[in-house]
Amino acid sequence: MDEKKMAENILKPLDDTVNRNSKDSVFCDLFEQPEYLLQMYAALHPEDDVTSVTDITLVTLDHKLLQAQYNDLGFIVGNRLMILVEAQSTWTVNILIRFLMYLGETYQRYIRNNDISVYSTRKAKIPTPELYVIYPGERGNKPDEICLARDVFGIDPENAFVNVKAKIIYDGKQGDIINQYIVFCRVFDEQIKLHGRTKKAVDETIRICKNRDVLKDYLAKEEVTDIMFGYFDYEKELEFLRQEERAEGREEGKDERSREIYERLIASKMPPEQARAIAFG
Repeated sequence: MDEKKMAENILKPLDDTVNRNSKDSVFCDLFEQPEYLLQMYAALHPEDDVTSVTDITLVTLDHKLLQAQYNDLGFIVGNRLMILVEAQSTWTVNILIRFLMYLGETYQRYIRNNDISVYSTRKAKIPTPELYVIYPGERGNKPDEICLARDVFGIDPENAFVNVKAKIIYDGKQGDIINQYIVFCRVFDEQIKLHGRTKKAVDETIRICKNRDVLKDYLAKEEVTDIMFGYFDYEKELEFLRQEERAEGREEGKDERSREIYERLIASKMPPEQARAIAFG
């Protein structure tokens, strides 16, 4: 059976099935918004009371441009700090490998956009990196930080030629934006257990969180439900596809069945490059 027929057979109707990456989708959408991004920075650096929204620049990698890896959140504060944050529902130290990839790509963009020469004898000035993982699951005996050298390579960090480490955030400070996101994730998981991946679970999550003053203003927006069902990313990806088709001179609707398969794969959160390969061959 070829990949296209296999995709047709395994895809389920999209009508009332909650996106399996709902929490990630909410995280990305929430912190794309300047006011919540500033709150994120304030939660990580409460000692800084002078940085404002205008001092923070989003540098999250966009898979639509890269056709490769993309991360949850990246931002630069002035020209001092480059902060990468990943929200993980499943515990894995492999995030450190991805962080290494994200850092390389993000620094490459920063160096290019700021006309920095890395071949000059003068020391290049680039932002200091900080890496964080937000993990809303049970902490158990999990560590405060993870380290590439120790936890992936299995060697003493002092003997490593390359190393990155990330701080793990399990709860956040009561009431701050990170804590609110973590509470949202935990409420959502509870409702999924009770109601399955249904609209009831989404509605109850939003109701409970608003009553607890958790992401209350954000969850009051009507589009949040669509984001949790996957329609938000789906529409953005479709618009990108249309732009590609116009740029390459292809006729829209040339292969409607391939388009339908592609749309459903994207809505199921399959990576775009993989979805295109299956749908359009």
